[in-house]
Amino acid sequence: MPSAGRSSSRGRTTLIVMSCLGFAAAATISGLDRIGGSTPALAGLLPPALAAQALRNQAMNAQSLGDNDRALALARKAVARTPIEPGSAAVLGAALYAKDDGPGADQAFRVAAQMGWRVPLTQFYWLDASLAVSDYRNAAVRLDALLRQEPALLSNRRLLDPLERTPEGRAAMAERLAERPDWLQPYLSNLRDTPTDILALRGQVLRDMARQGTVLGCEAVSPMIEQLIAREAYGDAQATWKAQCPGTAGTLVSDGNLAHAQLTQTSASLSWMFLGRAGLSLMLEKAKGPAQVVAAEGKLDRPRSFMRQLMLLQPGRYEVRWRATGEDGKPSSRIVAALSCNPDPRDWATGQFDRASGTMSATVTYEGSCEAGWLGFGLVPGEGIVRLGDISLRKAAPPP
Repeated sequence: MPSAGRSSSRGRTTLIVMSCLGFAAAATISGLDRIGGSTPALAGLLPPALAAQALRNQAMNAQSLGDNDRALALARKAVARTPIEPGSAAVLGAALYAKDDGPGADQAFRVAAQMGWRVPLTQFYWLDASLAVSDYRNAAVRLDALLRQEPALLSNRRLLDPLERTPEGRAAMAERLAERPDWLQPYLSNLRDTPTDILALRGQVLRDMARQGTVLGCEAVSPMIEQLIAREAYGDAQATWKAQCPGTAGTLVSDGNLAHAQLTQTSASLSWMFLGRAGLSLMLEKAKGPAQVVAAEGKLDRPRSFMRQLMLLQPGRYEVRWRATGEDGKPSSRIVAALSCNPDPRDWATGQFDRASGTMSATVTYEGSCEAGWLGFGLVPGEGIVRLGDISLRKAAPPP
């Protein structure tokens, strides 16, 4: 634990401790506690443990009202009632700190920490003490202990800012998240009201996780990626996606061999999204190794888009390649491609067959009139099933 001689800011610690008083009371209070707290005459009829809880609640209430003398007196009574109860030692520590008795508070919180880690007051105190000496790893441990009990505290910027806004803090948080605690899912997905700058910081935490060897996968990070895209934070979205979605690093197309594709996937724009169309049926089939192909069939009167992926590209000319075969196994020209700002394009590029590679290719131009374009594939009218796979995209060679 941090040294008792740390140069902690009393103002910051007091704010943190005060901010948790209501939570601590809500997390531990019971009906009998409320009777003991509001009706002192009945408090003596309570079992010692409940009577001590009533005293702790009264002490916290007194401190929240600025009556530090009364808070200290009640906290000492609570310790006398239940000397081995970590909650009593924690309330005493908070009361001593409010009275400017730093060494006494430190000792009380040390005792509280030795007796149990579930008391929020204790974790708040040692979180702040760790931050005061830039011990981000231990601070992240304390934050983890708090969030495991109450994930709703993820919205408390006083708690998360000191860690998320520093490189060392983000790296420490990444270590804790690698253990996949219960608060990982809300950290990744409860983001609708999260400011854009905080989303970007969380993206950096995910990239730190990947550098440390923890990859969560496309589905897990999709809610955050979609929020970043919605806020037009395309650079952060792409960097986080490439770090946390297997098979995307170093490529322009995510999952070009469709190994991770799912027809039901509709939430991750940077992965393949398949579109339901009247008169058009789709199926994924196994191919060589982990690869898949999408089999498309339908009676159409015009080219219809059936799959697409959001692309974060620089304006310019690109070469898109794909493998398309008909039911007879021969190359098919019924698959067309587009790279456009329109997710449902009308202008399609027909591929040219390359005998050497057995693939179709087309050169398309991305004008850059939007921050992110769509690489899409469509099926033109015809008979039978067409299978599509082995997709790639690269910068096109300059025209001769």
